[in-house]
Amino acid sequence: MYDWPEIRAETDALWAAIAERLEAAGIAAPECLDRMTPADEAWESPDLLVGQTCGRPYATGLAERVRLLGRPTYAVAGAAPGRYCSQLVGRRSDSRGGIEGFRGAVAACTSTASQSGWAALIDLLPGDESLESFFGAVRMTGGHRDSIRAIATGDADIATIDCVSWALAERHEPAARELRVIGRSPTYPSLPFIASNRLNTDEAGRIGTALRQAVAGLPDPVRSALRLTGIEDARPADYAGLGRRRPAA
Repeated sequence: MYDWPEIRAETDALWAAIAERLEAAGIAAPECLDRMTPADEAWESPDLLVGQTCGRPYATGLAERVRLLGRPTYAVAGAAPGRYCSQLVGRRSDSRGGIEGFRGAVAACTSTASQSGWAALIDLLPGDESLESFFGAVRMTGGHRDSIRAIATGDADIATIDCVSWALAERHEPAARELRVIGRSPTYPSLPFIASNRLNTDEAGRIGTALRQAVAGLPDPVRSALRLTGIEDARPADYAGLGRRRPAA
């Protein structure tokens, strides 16, 4: 879910480490990651060995169709073991502060399937407000990086950005220099690693162990680039609350 071009080599290194440990556990693993299959198709593929999804799609349907492998931990501001948040951001040149100051403004959202780029913004609204009632307009951008760019260019005023994506943007996205953090969402269980539910309990357990071992053994430069520090245990119930949004939203 954080396969930015600037860290693609490190993402490939992560996969190589996972594949090596899968092979050692007696599970055949492809040499390369599949970057061609659309995410929603890959998540439900019977051949999915290791993947990562957003918590909201998992909570709203995937949980019954995949195996849950674990919750990642990232070394970024706003994250905790197995949890993350969204940073509320606006332009540096905009003096408004806090969500209340942006009533009637233009909000950028990634998509209605996103916990961090849509649902998190709803969680910050006062009372029973909806995005449509609170903001003057809501623009769907398709991704966090596009939301950051939209704010920098003045096409939008405010957005919630996954804290891992925000940390990556601070390193790699020039438009992020034009933005500032003005708030923070509640924390949520981090984006889960999943596998096909055709796998039995033993196979899923071995894959989960391989995933944990691979992340624990990452070289420091790879760990620093990915900001990934560990994998926590996870249960489907951890994500149950993400599927519930207040009616006005």
